[in-house]
This record gives sequence, structure tokens and C-alpha cells, in this order.
Amino acid sequence: MAEEIFNQPLNSAEENNETSWYKALGAGLASGIIKIPEGIVSLGAELIDLGADSDTAGDVEEFFDKINIFEETAEERTIGKLTQAITQIAVPGGIGFKVANKAARKLTTKALKAKRENFYTNFGKGKKYYEANSPGSKLSKRQLKKIKPLETYDPNKLKRGLNKVIKLNKIYKYPRFAMAVTGGAVGEGLVIDTEEIGTFGDMFEGPTMLNRDENLSGREDATRKLMNRFKFGTESLLVTPLAFGVGSTVKSLSKRGKELAYSNSKFERFINKYIRVPLIPEGDMPNAMFKSGVTKSGLKSRDTHRAQQLVSNITKVVDGIFPVAQEVADKSVKAEKSKFMKDINEVLLGGDLDKGLDIKKLKELLDNLSVSKNINKDQQNLLSGSLIAARGELNNLVTILQKNSKGFNDSARQELKDLFSKRLEGYIGSTYEIFNTKSSIFNFFKTYQPTDEVIKNVTKVFTSGGRTEQQARSIVDEILAKAQGMKKPSQLDNIKYTDKTMQNGKLNIKEMKIGISEGAPGTALEKKALKELFGETKDPRFTLFNGMTNLSSLARTSAYLTQILERNTEIQAKGGRGFFWTDKAKGLEAVNAKNTNIELVDMKEVLGKIDATENIINPFTSKETYYTTKEIGEAIRAANDVAGALQGFVRGKDTKGAEKVASWFYRNLLLFPKGVSQMAKTIFSIPTHLRNFFSAGAFTAANGILFEGLSNPGLLKKAFQEGIDVSGLLKAGQNSSRAQAAYQEMLELGLTNTQVQIGDMAALFKATDSGGNMLGDGPLVRMFKKFKDFAQGKYMAEDDTFKITNYTVELDRIIRSGAKRAHINSLNKLKTAAKEGDKTATKKLIELEKRGVSLEDFKKELGLGSKEILDGNGIPVRNQALWELKKQAAEIVQNTVPNYAFVGEAVKTARLLPIGNFMSFPSEIIRTSTGIAQQGVKEMRHSVKTIGSNMGLTVIEAANPGVRVANDAITNGTYGTGFKRLLGMATTLTGIPIAVTEGAMALYDVTEDEIDAMRRFVPEWSKNSTLVPIRDDDGELRYIDFSHSNAYDLMARPFRTLMNNIQEGEQDGDTLLEGFVNGTMEASGEIMNPFISESIWTEAMSDLYVRGGRTAEGRELYTDQTSLGDKMAIQFMHLGKALAPSYKQFQRLGQASFGTPDKTGEILDIGPELAGFMGLRPIKIDPLRTMTFKIAGYQRGIRNARREFTGGFFGLLKGGSIDPQDIVERYIASNKARFDVQKDMFKNLEAAGILGESTAELQDVFKERQISNATFQSLNDGRFDPYFPSTDILNKFREISAGLDESDPFIEVGDEVRELQNSLRKLKLNQRFAIGGSVQSQPGINVLESVIPMLAKIRDDMENLELDDEFDIKLTDYVAVDEEVITPPLPSTPMPIINQPQPAMPTNRSQNIQGKDPITNLTRTEEALLSPMEKVIASRT
Repeated sequence: MAEEIFNQPLNSAEENNETSWYKALGAGLASGIIKIPEGIVSLGAELIDLGADSDTAGDVEEFFDKINIFEETAEERTIGKLTQAITQIAVPGGIGFKVANKAARKLTTKALKAKRENFYTNFGKGKKYYEANSPGSKLSKRQLKKIKPLETYDPNKLKRGLNKVIKLNKIYKYPRFAMAVTGGAVGEGLVIDTEEIGTFGDMFEGPTMLNRDENLSGREDATRKLMNRFKFGTESLLVTPLAFGVGSTVKSLSKRGKELAYSNSKFERFINKYIRVPLIPEGDMPNAMFKSGVTKSGLKSRDTHRAQQLVSNITKVVDGIFPVAQEVADKSVKAEKSKFMKDINEVLLGGDLDKGLDIKKLKELLDNLSVSKNINKDQQNLLSGSLIAARGELNNLVTILQKNSKGFNDSARQELKDLFSKRLEGYIGSTYEIFNTKSSIFNFFKTYQPTDEVIKNVTKVFTSGGRTEQQARSIVDEILAKAQGMKKPSQLDNIKYTDKTMQNGKLNIKEMKIGISEGAPGTALEKKALKELFGETKDPRFTLFNGMTNLSSLARTSAYLTQILERNTEIQAKGGRGFFWTDKAKGLEAVNAKNTNIELVDMKEVLGKIDATENIINPFTSKETYYTTKEIGEAIRAANDVAGALQGFVRGKDTKGAEKVASWFYRNLLLFPKGVSQMAKTIFSIPTHLRNFFSAGAFTAANGILFEGLSNPGLLKKAFQEGIDVSGLLKAGQNSSRAQAAYQEMLELGLTNTQVQIGDMAALFKATDSGGNMLGDGPLVRMFKKFKDFAQGKYMAEDDTFKITNYTVELDRIIRSGAKRAHINSLNKLKTAAKEGDKTATKKLIELEKRGVSLEDFKKELGLGSKEILDGNGIPVRNQALWELKKQAAEIVQNTVPNYAFVGEAVKTARLLPIGNFMSFPSEIIRTSTGIAQQGVKEMRHSVKTIGSNMGLTVIEAANPGVRVANDAITNGTYGTGFKRLLGMATTLTGIPIAVTEGAMALYDVTEDEIDAMRRFVPEWSKNSTLVPIRDDDGELRYIDFSHSNAYDLMARPFRTLMNNIQEGEQDGDTLLEGFVNGTMEASGEIMNPFISESIWTEAMSDLYVRGGRTAEGRELYTDQTSLGDKMAIQFMHLGKALAPSYKQFQRLGQASFGTPDKTGEILDIGPELAGFMGLRPIKIDPLRTMTFKIAGYQRGIRNARREFTGGFFGLLKGGSIDPQDIVERYIASNKARFDVQKDMFKNLEAAGILGESTAELQDVFKERQISNATFQSLNDGRFDPYFPSTDILNKFREISAGLDESDPFIEVGDEVRELQNSLRKLKLNQRFAIGGSVQSQPGINVLESVIPMLAKIRDDMENLELDDEFDIKLTDYVAVDEEVITPPLPSTPMPIINQPQPAMPTNRSQNIQGKDPITNLTRTEEALLSPMEKVIASRT
């Protein structure tokens, strides 16, 4: 990635070296290349040594050490070592793979040709074929060219031949690949640094574990090195296919795209279904259909915003005419206002909706107002303009619906017209108070309640038909209760109720239906009564907003369906597959259903479940039946808000019984609080607003727009000002008409109102059915909603500001590039005409070349700055050429700036789980970071296919290989744009963080060691962050977590994590591979963390009810001794804190302002606390305070390590027979865990010392936590203190054995365990713990007597371990391994002398195996091959 990724802290070997990361990187590359021939030459030398028992390999190594001047520099940085290793693995491995693959192809091609000879078919161009089985099919290509192709062929023979060839190719594919993999393994066997790089066997003590005994020489050392090469190369046989599979997956995803779904390959269909589809924005939708869907959503957002604007205008006039104070003081004013609203409503919807507003009625309304209310001219103009515009918008939407009903008969269109002439009942608006004033949280509170008078009137209507007043009232109550559970007016046409009447002295019970619109069951009188019961309103604002938004949904969906069907026709006309078919058989053939098992479904069935298509005419309701794939059908439903499986469960759709109850609890106790907590921490948090604004600025920087400002500062200033104005960021009230019109255009383009966190929350509330009125409609609730809408609007505006800024600059870039292309095209046309002798063209050519590119002329051609032309509905008529450029600019912004509309389906679904916080944002950062790189490369690329690079200043075109030409991206003006974009991305991702960090280190004189030490005392989430160090006036270190405010940190963090792990592994004595694997796993965790970590609410719940009153960081909230009342209070406050806005920064600022110490006693400064509002607060490093938490973890780790021996899954004291071998193995496993715990604490103590903490202070902290001085001293000195079973544990072994009537197993391996303990004592905590082996029970021996001494010996050895050493205790050092020892025949030996004393033999061992020297206890083979240390070990066993 660049500087931030590779500029890692120095390890212990780097302390006095300041080699830069890029110098180490280059040295690593050069050294790795030199080591390739070294590996080849050393292999030959090792073979010589094997035969001649010489040390030629050592001479070779010494020679290359002298000529490799880069190795030392490379090894000074982790990135240098990693580059060196990758180079020497990848190059020979890749060459070996290619060479073997090429050889395999030659071998298998011969066999393949021989087998398919009778089926071979050769095709020529122009759809001409050689006849199957013709002589030409067996000739060479040169000979085939001389044969005239035959126009006819046998189709059956051709088909059989092709099928046979495909089958044979599949058969030979696997042997080819196997040979290629073997070649790669051979290539990797040439690597020289196998022991430093390591193997997986080293990590897991497997069969490929390398032999690192450096005490051997000659033939023995050659054998060791060759075996190490063999083991290293052997692992490649397993790793290469895995790497190949990953590579193939990536290649298939990038190149084949949608075609994967229709592939014959099961593997390709698998990666399409489970990798590609869930992660890409389109999902299963074809790209053309997805883009149409984005356009539809943008248009709907634009219509909603326009409706809000018009409603706001009407409200402004109404509030001016009827002030709230007058309405409260005088009831007649309220009645007058109600009549006025009704009059406006009638004017708005009166007459034929195909035509505009009735101007005569509007004038009458205004004249009456001017007389009665003395309404001023501005108010009249605002009201009339808003009503005319509103009617125009409604008419426009009706026109769209009618336009998309083309092809249907007149009666169908008349039916549509009649639908709207009846005020679009069920579609225009929730014009009933029952829908606008009720709670949707738990539905406990129903704030709408008809007056007693209304209920009395409605009851009277239902007393007809022989019902008593009580029976009628029962019906009214039942209807009202059911209506209160409904969500939209269309449902009011199907209300079921029970009608109970007495007839002839008998109770008659009927199930009845009733509705409010024409055509629904019920009399006209009953319908009128129900409308009164439900609180029908004549407020034009309700009518306008709900009518426009609902009508927009119908019209835009209808237009969308027409558009995708037309696009499908275009694609299929050009020979493409398309996505709809009227012939089912052809559709199945198109999707390769025979191999893919793809199902086709009827589009009528798909659309029947979408509300917006339920009752409208659309292209798919014609006589023809259209089919699409099941996957596309489901994607269309999901895009139109039809709940899927999980969404259906969350919303409680079609759930019954226990499932319905579970859905209610899941929705209201997990997901709804999750949404509230996220809302509290974002839109209600001022610090988050500031961070949101500055983070959004990174999207502008990453696209190189700040570099654009260096060359054109006026453009950047204009663009930023446009962003502020149009977004309304600094506006407290309504924006200007121009700004609102511009914003609506941005909505239509799919740019604005797409902030991902807001999108996440809105979708979450919608899924939980909590997006409406959360607590009813009282005055306080209305005030809260206004504040929430204001805060949410500003949060959105902070994001929109920079999107509009980017869009303005991108449009300018495109226009400038377009002007250049237009200029070049004009020049080329004039040059052609001039060559043909056109004198006028020659004159114009001279003038045009002299004048150069005219940006202003090009803008005029596009209509920029010209006056708008309005259509019949008052909608501006667009300049289509300019609109196309605007769409291009918008598409660039959509692909390079996070946008909720492009979040993948997997993330949207995962949002409904109680995990993850705002997971859409990190997913969009990943998508758009890739988008920036792709866009930059696209802008710098030559438009014609080239030989070699297509991004250079000059390129070689494939059609003209002998000539180098200028890159046309330069002449077209896009090259500079692409370069600035890529430079902006690199600067934002790595340059700025590294510049800030390095600058702070230089300014405050902070060393790399101090940075490394700091990382051990920061919270877990900051461990791999970009830490900016600062020293306060007292010289104490603080840090700013720069990653917290860096939107693109997610992209650099995994690489930083990887480097940190490799470096830490080196310090621990791990191999490069082990550090790489550990780092890769942790880096993967860093990427996945935003998606799988606990959400804010879930974490709070888990603290209380899963972790039992303990936070994830280990902080205790309460204990078992806490009283019930206090415990409940703590739980309530803890959950409340999760749902509360972020307030601590205000608290800290207040403490700093008044000089009040915080809870730790520290006096805060105002400056740092103000910086905290932007996420840049310097945080104090307090090792002593943090050490208390680390000690708690240490104590827990020691207890858990002990349980590795006694308890757990493999524990020895869980009952049942115990194998002595298990005792030794669990003893080592227990001490390995203990070693890791002590080693971690040793590093903490070292780091605390680097940061200035004294040994005495640290010792006091340990003493307070009940840790003895001896233990502290051992840890501080780096000495390992191994575990040995206590007397109680040994007694427990005896009890278990006695209960089973078996001998005590501990006795058998006692000596070995004690021997192990002694070895472990020698370990230093800065060393590596490397141990393995097995022990075997020896029958006939007293078990307990033998096991205790062995464990004691192990303990004694362990006590010598230092905590900075490796844990090199091996099981085979202490116990005999059962393996057959093959020895050569012994030479004849003289007879023993009688009565001469024999060497003493062990009393507790079996006799020596025949062939062992009685003095050394070694065989001749062991004498010859083992190192001195190994001889000592072997003699013991």
C-alpha cells in the first residue's frame, strides 16, 4: 500500500538503525533475486557434500554473503525480510510451475490428439467448417490453409466430435495441473532460506518440521539441508492448489461476472452463488436492471423531497394566516382553518387530473383570502405557485402511468383514468388520523381516539338491520380495533367483523366485510360513517405528500418495468441472453438449465407480491407471458421491499403462534434497541457530527480533488460552496428554490440522501416497523421528532456536502475532457476536408488551431447557463447531451464515494442480526476504494489495445507494433485526472497518516521503541491503529488514535496488522511463515470485525446476562455480593448508557473548563478536550493503571493454564483411566500455556520500563493484586516459573486409580516429568517454546514411582528458561520413543574377562537394546549421525 503499511516499528535488531521502509523493500527485492541463483548453486553443493562428506555448501554460502550487499539492509526491516522471502519463493516456484505446465501440455496434447483423432473438427472464420473426419482435420495448420473449407458438414458428427473433445480435455486437465504443481514444488525447493521462512510443520510440529541443528557438518549437514528442502517443497504440493483455487476464484469473479451463474462448472456456479452475488450491489440482478432500479429509487427520492418542499410552502402560508396562538385562543379560528384546508384540497384535486389546476377556482380562493384575511402578495404567490406546481407534479406522475399503459385497449386506460378521478382512493394519502397519530413501538399506545360524539353517530348508523345499540357498538369497537392495526388506507377496504343479531328469538352470527371506497362492501351511509370514525381529514398537505409519494411509487415502478423490458429487447436483438423470455423453452436453453438447474418463473407471479404493481397496468400484464429466472425474480422482489425469509420473520410476516411471539421479542428487544443505540451515537452526538464531516472530506481527498484545487483553486472553492449551499448544511430553515431544485436533481441522479449510516438505521427501523411515530403524536413527541429530523438532516448534509463537491468537480473534469475531444474531432474533420482541397476548411483549420480548445463554446452547446424551458406540467425540459454528462459524473461519484444504494445484499441481510454496527460503511469503503483505483486506471489507459503497458506517456498499439504513439488519454485530458485520483488515494490512505505520525515523533522526540511499548497499553481496538504520539508539558506520553477519524483506515489496517505480527513473531523467535500466518489471521479478523462484533446494544446485554456483570474488557460492573437493588440500578444504567447519546466529551470539557478533576484525579486541559470533539483527543498512556487489568488477565491465564493439566476437554482429573503418556503430554501443554502467559506479562513489564515506570512502582501494583515479590521478580527478570502438580493433585491421581483398581499412572512417568520441569526452568521468557514427542507406557513398572521423578526433572529444566528465550523442551528428551533401531552388523568382539566388573545398568529401565555401547548407551549409527547434544539426549533414553 505504501508508507503507513510498511513503516513499522523497529525490532530489537533494528534499535540503532533508521533504514527507511522503501530502502528495505528495494533491498529485499534485490536480495531475494540474488538468493535464487544462490539456492540453485547451494543445492548442487549440498549434493556434493552428501557424496564427498565435504563442506562445499558452507563455501557457497560464504561467497554469496560477500556479493549480496543488499541482505543486511533488507533484514533491518520487517518489510525487507518479507519481500526477500516472497521473491525467492515466487520466482522459482512460478518458473517451475510454468515450465512443468508447458511440458505437461506437450506430453498430454500428443496423447489427446491420438485419442480424439476420429472426432477432431477444425473451424475456420466466417462460420465455415471443415467436414468432420475429413483428411484436412489431421493436417498441420499450414497445410490446412491450402485446403478449401467445405460449406456443408454433418451436424450430428460435429456435435459428437465436440462432445468427445470436451470430455477428453477434462480428463487430461488434471494430470497437466498435477505436473505443473510438482514443477512449482521443485522450484520452491531451490529456496535457500527455508529455515528462516519456516514451514507449517514448524507451527504444528508436523512431519514437515525442519531440522535446525547447526552442530552438524559434512554429509550429516548436507542430509539435513536436503531434507529441509524436500519438506519445504512438499508443502507446496498442498499450498499451490489452494493458492491456485483462490487465484482462479478471483480471476473468474473479475472476468466472467454474471456468466458464472450459467457456467457448466459447479465450482464457478458455487463462487457465483456464495461469494459474488452476496457481496456485489447488483446481487442476482443483471447490471442493466440494477442501474434502472437505482434510477427508480433516485426518482422516488426526488418526488418525496419535492412533496416535502411544497408541503412546507403551504404550511408557511397557513401558519401565517392562522397563527397557532389564535387557534388555541379562539375555537372559531380552528373551524375557519379547517374550512380553508378543505377548500385548498378541493382546488388541488378538482377537475380532470389529465389537465392542470383550475385557475378560476384558485383565483376565487385567493380573492376570498385577500378580503377576509388580508393575505399579502408574497403569500398569495407562494400559495398559488405551490398549488400549481403540486398539481403539475401529480399530473406528471399520472402521465407517466398512462405512457406506460401503451399497448392496452382504451377501456383499460379509461379504467386507469377513473381510478385517479376518484382521488386515487387507497393511493393518494393517509388522509385518516388513525394512520398519522398512533404508536408503532410495541403498539401499546394508541393516541388516536374518536370523540364520544363520533362513536355515538357511527353506532347509530349500525343499529339498522335489527341490531340493538349494544350490538352496533360491539361492531364499531371491533372495526375500530382492527383498523388501528392496519398500516395503509387500502387495507380499510377489507375489514372483517362479526355481526350478531336476534332473528325469531335466535342468535344469528355472520362474518361480514366492509370498506370505505366505492366497490367495497357496505352501504354509502356506513362508508361515510367509517370515514368519520377513522378521522378523515381534508388537509391538502396530507393529500399532497401522501398522494405524491404513493403515486410516485406506482409511476416510477411502472416506468422501471417498461425500461427493463425495453433494455431486455435491445440486448436480445443484439444476440445477448437477456433476462426475460416469452418462450419458456428458449429461456431454459439460454440459461443452460440442463447443467445449471436454473428455474424460470412467471413475471406476473413475481410482480403480484409487490405493492406498487398490485393494482396498476404494466408491460408484464399484457396477454404474453414473460419468464425470468427464479433468482432474478427474487432480486426484483427484494429491490421492491418484498420481505425475504429473515426480513419476513423480523417483520412478523405470516408468522403464527410461538414464531410470532419470537418475532415480536426479536424485533422489539434486540433490533429496535440496536437501531436506537446507533441513532443515539450518531445523529444525536455532536462529536460524531464533527467526525462525520471531516471523514467525508477524506472522500474528496481520496479522489484527487484537492490536487485539482492546486491547479484550479477557483473550481474547488466553487464546488465546495455549491456543496454547502445545495446540501443546506449551514441553513437552519428552508433552502432557496435554486438550491432545492439542484438537490432534487442530485436525488434523481442517486447522489444525495444516500449516507450509509442513516441508510442502515432507516432500513433497520423499517424492518422492525418502527420508522413511523415511535411514541405517538403528543406535543413532546412532535418536538422530539422535529429535533430528530433536524439532527438527521444535518448528519445527511455533512455527507452530501462532499458528494456534491465531488460531483461538481467530476462534471467539470468531464466537460473539459469533452471539450478537448470535440476540439480534436473538429480538427480531424477539417484536416480531412483540407487534404481534399477544401479551402474553406483550410481557413477554418488555421483559425481553430490558433484559437485552441474553447471550453465556453462547448458549454454553450450543452446549454449550460441558458434559460430553462418548462413543459406543460411545469417540469423543466432537459438538455439531453448535458444530462448524459451529468449521469457520467454521478456514476463516478457513486463508484468512488460510499453510497447506501450500492450496499450488497449479504450486508443488508446481516444488518438484521444483533451483531455489527453500521456494517454498510466498511463494506462501502472496500467497494469504493477499489472503485477509485479502477477509475484512475481507466482514465490513464490508452483507448486502443496495446503491446505492453497501456498507461505510459507513450504506448505501442497492437495494430501498429513498430511505432510508439502518445497515450490518447493525455490528448483527451483524462490522464491528468486519473493520475491525480490515484495520487489522492495513495496520499489519503498512507501519506497523510504517516506524515502526521512521523512529524509528531520528530517534534516530540519519540522513539520507535516507545511507540512499540505504547501499543501494549492502548485498548484492544487501538492496538493496530495509526498512533500519533504527543508529549505533554510534564514529558508524559499521550497518543491520538488517528484511525478513529480516518475513513480509509480499514484499507490500511490489515496490512499494518500483518506487519506488526511478523515483527512480533521475529522477536519471539517464530519463523517468518508463522508470523505471516498469525498476522493474516488477525488481519482477517480486523476486516471482519465491523461485521461480526457485538452491536452496541447486544454488547451491553451480553455484559449483564452472558458475561455475568463483566464488560468485554474485563471490568466488573457488580459482584455476587452486590445487593439486588444496587444490581438492578447498575443494570438499568448500563443499558441506558448504550441507548444514550455520547455525552462524556461534554462532561470532560466541563471538567476542563471548571478545573474539576476527572474520576482518576487528573486535571484536564481545554485544548485536548476540544480536539476530542473531532475524535483527536490526546489520550494519556498510564501503564500503572492499565497494568492492574493486565494482572487480572495474567492471573486468569495462569489458572487456565493449570486447567490444561487438570480439567478441560483433555484434562486428566475428569475421571476414568489415565494413560501415563497423557500425563506428560498434558504437563507440557499446561506449561506451554503458562509460558505464553508469563511471556506476555514479561513484555508488558519491559514496555512499562521503556515508558518510564520504575521497578518499585510496578512491584507495588503487583503486590496490591496479591502477587508475591518472588513471582514479580521472576517475571521482571524474564525467568520462566514452570508448573508442577501439587500434593492434592497427586492424591487425586491415587484416588482415581484406586477407584478403578489400577496402578497409579503418575508413578510411571515421575522421573521424566521432573526432568522436564528442570529443563523448563532454564527457559527464558524471550525465547521460543518448542516442544513435541510422545511417551509410551512400560508394563510391569510401578507407575507413580517413575512418573514423579520425570516430571520433576522436566520442572527443573524449565526453571532455567528465560522469558525472552525459546521454549525448546522436547518430550523425546525425557522419554523413550518406541521405534525400531536398525544397526549394521557388529564386528567380532573378544570374549569378556571373567569376574571383571560390568558397567552399572539403570535399575528402573529395560535392558539396553542389542547393539548399543554399554558405556555410551548409543548405537554405532547414533554415534555417527547425532550431534553432541542429541547424543546426550539419546543416551538418557
